Amino acid sequence: MINKEKIDRKAKEFEIPQTSVEKDYVFGWILFGIFTGSDLKDVIFLKGGNALRKGYFENTRFSSDLDFGIPYDVAREKLLAEVNKVCDFIEQNAGVKFLKSENKIEEKFSASEAPIPDLKVFELRVYFKDFYGMGDHIKLKIAMDVTRFDKVLLPLQTVTLIHPYSDATKLNCSIRCMKLEEIIATKLKCLLQRQHAPDLFDYAYSIKLIGGTLNKREVIESLIKKTIFGRNPHVLKNILKQTPFGYFESYWIKGIVCAKSVVMDVKEAIDLFLLELENLFSIYPDNGYHQFAYFGPELRIPIIEAGRKQTLLKIRYNGAERIVEPYALKYLQRKDGAQREYLYVYNRIGGSSQPGVRSLVAENFQSIEITDEQFEPQYSIELSKAGEKPENPYLFDPNRPAKARVRRTGGGRRSGPKYIYQCGICGRKFSKVKMASSLSQHNNKSGYRCGGRFGIYVTTKL
Repeated sequence: MINKEKIDRKAKEFEIPQTSVEKDYVFGWILFGIFTGSDLKDVIFLKGGNALRKGYFENTRFSSDLDFGIPYDVAREKLLAEVNKVCDFIEQNAGVKFLKSENKIEEKFSASEAPIPDLKVFELRVYFKDFYGMGDHIKLKIAMDVTRFDKVLLPLQTVTLIHPYSDATKLNCSIRCMKLEEIIATKLKCLLQRQHAPDLFDYAYSIKLIGGTLNKREVIESLIKKTIFGRNPHVLKNILKQTPFGYFESYWIKGIVCAKSVVMDVKEAIDLFLLELENLFSIYPDNGYHQFAYFGPELRIPIIEAGRKQTLLKIRYNGAERIVEPYALKYLQRKDGAQREYLYVYNRIGGSSQPGVRSLVAENFQSIEITDEQFEPQYSIELSKAGEKPENPYLFDPNRPAKARVRRTGGGRRSGPKYIYQCGICGRKFSKVKMASSLSQHNNKSGYRCGGRFGIYVTTKL
């Protein structure tokens, strides 16, 4: 077992608290125990911040927990029994004293609280006595998250466990990790949904160390597959570029535990983040397609901030001023196949109808403002899920056949050239007497309302 003198020496070397060193040391032994002696060793994999520190980079930040994934379900009792078995192994081989009677396991999220639809995560809390002989007064907690039915996009990697301590030779083993490119893509997705300093640090530090050898196509394609922006990835790029960086500057020093010799300055991290965005998204053409269907940064940022602070929004929508409570941004599909984001709010005041739940679309906003007035949520605020693909993407029952509709044809004709435009959403063609790409509200070829408002010029008929 590493003694307190060595802990002190490491803490002084890294210029971090002793408790961070103690936890990092125990993390190494837990990973060694899981991937050499656990029944889960061939199926479980490590992801998140500690996958970077324990699988890829020795000199990166100290993460506060362990995040695992597993491709199928595992019984609560089985998982706790395996973790307790690992604790016994560590006690015998490293002398760390665990408080197994206090180890706990529970579901981390209810269905409505999960940041990703249908996310199933066990949260384990494992306790051990500190290394300074004050176990009766001080115990340290390790948080371990295990995501069941976890799906990965890129092949899992087998890497050597990084354990920068005096007993490293005892812990010579391989561990299974999420691929680095997918970890980085996940960090970018998290930055889309929350302002968490460690996510920015992990992304920027990874790019700084190995940006030239990183498979950037795998990063960006994984990111797009994890989000709703497949039809226009540059909308996502523009949202990320407008990230409210002031929040990171306020929490950088407090939120990043890292050896002072390698820690990045927040400005350096932001500059690298912005520069690399252009490189990552360069494989996609910026054609403006389907842009209207998303809430851009000018709307998205105040919506998410208001949801986090639980403050009312003052908006002008369809020419009317409203006061609303924000609850969710969801990307849904109508019967005609058109897909777009909808903002779900509780409309308190304003508009032409009584107060109640409303779904709003981006193109009908004229203004948005965060107020100082807080509200008590009537429903779950799900804005941390913004940008995720919904579990049920339909605004209708896809198993119910659509009703046939009869369309009437119009009357007279006008002389002169006709300019033909095709809707970029439904493909329907329109004859116009002037060259103008804007389209009025219309139905698609199946008779259902289409969200397309701009057409693509096709030809001119004389």
